[in-house]
Amino acid sequence: MAAAGERVLIVFDLMGTLLTDPYQQAHEAASGRTFAQFDRDRPPGVYHRLERGEIPEEAYWRSLREAGIAFNVELFHRVRREGYGWLPGMRELVVECAAAHRTVVGSNYPDWIAEVGRDFLADLGVEVFASHQFGVRKPEAAFFELLCERTGSSLRELVLIDDKQRNVEAVTALGGLGIHFVSARNTTERLRANGLLVTGMAER
Repeated sequence: MAAAGERVLIVFDLMGTLLTDPYQQAHEAASGRTFAQFDRDRPPGVYHRLERGEIPEEAYWRSLREAGIAFNVELFHRVRREGYGWLPGMRELVVECAAAHRTVVGSNYPDWIAEVGRDFLADLGVEVFASHQFGVRKPEAAFFELLCERTGSSLRELVLIDDKQRNVEAVTALGGLGIHFVSARNTTERLRANGLLVTGMAER
């Protein structure tokens, strides 16, 4: 990865890293099944197709109906929207990182991410890049290559903060720095240890 003092691009994952992730709860509420049951019964890979922008939202709902899953779309979206919220210390950490380095969000998510960005990130001036735009999901190398292309960065400049270990490992394999998200405090410590933050909120 880039050495301390060189240009870096800090990339935050969104769900489970910056914000609480209502994905499973929303599917459970809308289907009346446990998530394990729901995931077992829905067509394999169809949600990932939605995340890659290969199918529109209605095609996803239709695939569930065709699989015999009664699904309340309105309830799904209500639970989804009500389920977002900043994880402790992460809004402050994004602000701190953005003051020192170019900072963006890179997420596997359908086009619902536009409203999430508007409601939670717009006032921070942080760009949002998502799998539905790229046609590919993390941890595929193409996701990070497209992210670099869009931001004018190189792979060795990437610093990914993500709650999924496989995504962290993918960036590391490409020559960047991957930080497995555990908490704001731990992430701050890791960024400091790599010379990417001079200060940090000690109370995290």
